[in-house]
Amino acid sequence: MKNLVFPTLFLLIALVSPSIVAQEKHPEHDAVMVVVDRFFEALNTDNQVLMASISIDGAHNYSIREKSDSTFELRSRQQNNAELAPNAAEYTERYWDEIVLVNDLMAVFWAPYDFYIDGMFSHCGVDVFDLVKLNGQWKMANSMYTVIRTGCPTSPLGEYQR
Repeated sequence: MKNLVFPTLFLLIALVSPSIVAQEKHPEHDAVMVVVDRFFEALNTDNQVLMASISIDGAHNYSIREKSDSTFELRSRQQNNAELAPNAAEYTERYWDEIVLVNDLMAVFWAPYDFYIDGMFSHCGVDVFDLVKLNGQWKMANSMYTVIRTGCPTSPLGEYQR
């Protein structure tokens, strides 16, 4: 029994330590998330003026779409916005379990998401955004996402309600 005390104690300390030593948020974390949430607001409301205001000139949008030959499609944000503009559909994208990494001048946002068009499930995937801080303001520089139409995990946000 004595031989089990130290290994058991070590195991307990190892399991508890990560929660004790929680990392503090970077001071710019909340400012980055404001821009990320405004991105989703612009996307969900088809607000191109808002999208432009939170993006750098020449910002890119990359999508990796689920295809049998594993090809991907590269589009600029401007091309993507032009494609969405004439459409009167209602878009809703929800994210969860985000991971945000922040440096003083750069940030990365990563999160799984689900996407609905007119209240109907369209696809799921993962969003990855690169942000830069220019002249004291956070801006979107790059957005990349996967488009998966089958086998999507159940969202921890629950079923989408319009």
